Amino acid sequence: MNLSLPANISKLRKERSMTQEQLAESLGVTFAAVSKWERGVATPELGLIAELANLFGVSLDALVGFDVQDGGVTALEERIHNLQREKKYKEAITEAEKALLRYPNDFRIVYRSGELYAVAGIEKNESKYINRCIGLLEHAILLLSQNTDPKISEVSIQNEIAQCYIVLGKHEKGLEILKKYNVCGVHDALIAMICASEHGCNPKDVEPYMRGAFGNILTSSVRTMMAYANYYFNMEDYISSRESLIWLINMLESIKIDPDAVAYVDKVIAPCYSECANLSFLIGEEEKVESYLRRACQIATTFDATPTFKFSNIKFCVGDIDNATAYDDLGESAIASVEKQITQENRSEILYRTWKKIIAEETYGGVE
Repeated sequence: MNLSLPANISKLRKERSMTQEQLAESLGVTFAAVSKWERGVATPELGLIAELANLFGVSLDALVGFDVQDGGVTALEERIHNLQREKKYKEAITEAEKALLRYPNDFRIVYRSGELYAVAGIEKNESKYINRCIGLLEHAILLLSQNTDPKISEVSIQNEIAQCYIVLGKHEKGLEILKKYNVCGVHDALIAMICASEHGCNPKDVEPYMRGAFGNILTSSVRTMMAYANYYFNMEDYISSRESLIWLINMLESIKIDPDAVAYVDKVIAPCYSECANLSFLIGEEEKVESYLRRACQIATTFDATPTFKFSNIKFCVGDIDNATAYDDLGESAIASVEKQITQENRSEILYRTWKKIIAEETYGGVE
């Protein structure tokens, strides 16, 4: 068993931005004593070790040696999680409470137990489980310095706490937390849903959140389907890559109020069509290349004739849309964004020649 108390005292002190003098003052000992502990020259008495663990917010096992308890904690966390997935909530809660007694200040155990109580509380409709979850998650926030999962942060945990309050019917408290931790509009959709369902709610108060949530949907959809298109392209699955873009095109076209009028989404749709042309060539369906390019040209030239970067002619954009402006890195114009796609490295000369022919026909009536 390899104990690492000196190194852990030093590590935990520095993580909390404490000097040796500050730590000594907190414990009522001398600076020299703390210095000796961290150098391994002396060992604090058992009572002081307990005080150190409490001050740093870690278990005694963790303070004495992280390597000793790591395997045990991992196994316990996995067991609790597995029981939760199997919906064996009674057994899972029993295991969680045992683990919490042994490791009351280990982030993984505290957070995992909180997650368990949340799921069990919702499925079993047990408010006592939800309340227990809130307490555990609030404690987990204090232990965040131990967290190694980048997907978990104070914002994500506060979101879970807020949803617990909402499940308990304490909407006002839940909304207060959601609004406080609404970083980059991450909670816009949930805030909008709760506010819009409340009787007597002023629609004007809900509109900014609804508008933000819908904007997040559009941005996320474009990025997600572009990711799929690129993923399948790199896998040389050109059919699935094209299907990803067609799904995106259909979604963006479906939110136009007037399908024949210009909307900002047209600037995104046009290069999607030109990429469908490239993918059709790679699939071996050369007969579809020109039709996709013509569609890209038609949409791009129409957009460039009367470009708009507002959210007009788009469904579900409520409230003050006149002061909202869209930005992108597609190119100075829709035509430029299409040509950016066509002239990428390793694109077929056939693609480029077909495009130039279409442009000539549209611009000069077929004379280059």
